[in-house]
Amino acid sequence: MKKTVISIALATVVATVIGCASTLPPVSMRGAAVPDADHAPEAKVYAQKVPGIGEQQLIARTFIGQPPLIPHTTEKYEPITADDNACLECHQTDEFRGKKLPKMGASHFSTTVKDSDGNPAVEMSRFQCNTCHVAQVDAKPLVENSFVGVTR
Repeated sequence: MKKTVISIALATVVATVIGCASTLPPVSMRGAAVPDADHAPEAKVYAQKVPGIGEQQLIARTFIGQPPLIPHTTEKYEPITADDNACLECHQTDEFRGKKLPKMGASHFSTTVKDSDGNPAVEMSRFQCNTCHVAQVDAKPLVENSFVGVTR
């Protein structure tokens, strides 16, 4: 019994020493040494710097319940605050300057609070548009993937 315990302990020590001696340093999948600083990808441009009212195609959704994606830059419209939300100028109705565009969903409006004009006010939990809606550019993916969305 004593010999068996000593043999197992010795085998464990030998295996640990051999295992530690033969381990390789970590290798990064990104092609750079692990301690090196990350480099941001190049900035991509949008088809238009500002929304082309009624001219841009909607971006297809890739999963059920996905919020609509923004097909234009939002740089000029940020920061979004409770007092200043430039998204509302265009998207509070379904028409702006005679052009059709996506209107905010009914879930974004209060059922009890009204604006000064009598229309439902934007629900305060929904005014921060870029929490769910993100701007998109037409860029190739940074990594290969085989994702296939389900929208039905």
